[in-house]
Amino acid sequence: MKKEFRQEIKKKVDFKNMSEAEKNLSTIFGKMILKKSIIPIILIFVAFFGTKSFIPNIWVRLLVTLVVMAGNFFYLKKYRDKLQQLKYYEGKVIYFQKKENYHELLLKNGKLPIKLTIRKGIDEKKIRKNQFLRLYYNDPEKVAIIVE
Repeated sequence: MKKEFRQEIKKKVDFKNMSEAEKNLSTIFGKMILKKSIIPIILIFVAFFGTKSFIPNIWVRLLVTLVVMAGNFFYLKKYRDKLQQLKYYEGKVIYFQKKENYHELLLKNGKLPIKLTIRKGIDEKKIRKNQFLRLYYNDPEKVAIIVE
């Protein structure tokens, strides 16, 4: 049982066997999670060291810190689950334009055109008009990863 669990963990984190799209996806999501985790880390330090003046009992301070840590854990877990909501799109590029801080992409898949607003994870040099494109798209965070 333990060997199977260890092998399963090794399969999930093996960067040598990952495709280029999976590597890009993991680095982008890792950076996004790190940005979101700055505030919870500061809250943990404030909960432990900032409450020293008005909560003199160390055990009460430790309990407050553990409650803050549990809340932060579930906050980051919920954010991670939101990042993993990927949807697969493929089609011909009809329209691609860079706006101020995002890109607009219009794909035609069959008869229905699909309009995607992308903020992160797309390379302008790899996309041209009338190109067949396959990508994974995360709608809540507006992240797209091109599959080659």
